[in-house]
Amino acid sequence: MRVEDVMKQIDKWLRDILKDNYVGVYFHGSLRLGSFNPNKSDLDFIIVVKDKIDAKTKELIWNKVLDNLDIFPRKGFEFSVVLENDCRNIKYPTPYELHGSRDWIERYRQDKSLIINDEEKTDPDLVSHFNVINVKNDSLDFGKPSKDVFAKVPKEYVIASNYNDILDCVKDITNNPPYCVLNLCRFYASIKEGLTLSKYDGGKWAIDNIDTDYNDIIKTAMEDYSSSENSYVYDKERLTSFAAEMKKLIDGTLSQT
Repeated sequence: MRVEDVMKQIDKWLRDILKDNYVGVYFHGSLRLGSFNPNKSDLDFIIVVKDKIDAKTKELIWNKVLDNLDIFPRKGFEFSVVLENDCRNIKYPTPYELHGSRDWIERYRQDKSLIINDEEKTDPDLVSHFNVINVKNDSLDFGKPSKDVFAKVPKEYVIASNYNDILDCVKDITNNPPYCVLNLCRFYASIKEGLTLSKYDGGKWAIDNIDTDYNDIIKTAMEDYSSSENSYVYDKERLTSFAAEMKKLIDGTLSQT
């Protein structure tokens, strides 16, 4: 199924389930930033509601997704349900009503109460998602236009939200080279020039703007990220050295802000 048709289906489900509480659904991630690869990207979306949702509604949303897993890309999905007020008046970390992803499916199936409960929940990643949604793309907004729902995210929130992910990339770069290499590049572009880029475009920016001996690694990661194959080979020592160099550049820039 084409991704455009998947988005329309998701929007229809949510309108039917949420009724008057529906504000909109907003697709973000690589899809909004222009580097979506159905073989390697998941489908990311934020569901915005006017008022808090009850356990029955949370279960309806999760069950609808589980009943339709075959329409999602190979890597799956990631969504959060958030209140409209928390999109306009942004807090860090951001409260949310419900979260779901491929990695949470077994947890949900084994014990729904781990996900569907009345606990107050927050997620430091949400401000990064809001920041991407602020990149204009009307075809990925369903319901109210995103510009009327999401406030601009303060820069310090975006940095705080992404920095822990960067530390994970430095540590785990040999386990997931394309994601980590390109994520380090785009984060550096973000703090250096205030850019909101896809991972692929972060790699392009790095090749053009960083004086480094690791352009070969960046180019390989870009090819890997865009490919349907999983056969790319990396030199682990060079990956580790690249990560250390990027962390030094990132920390140096952050110390000046």
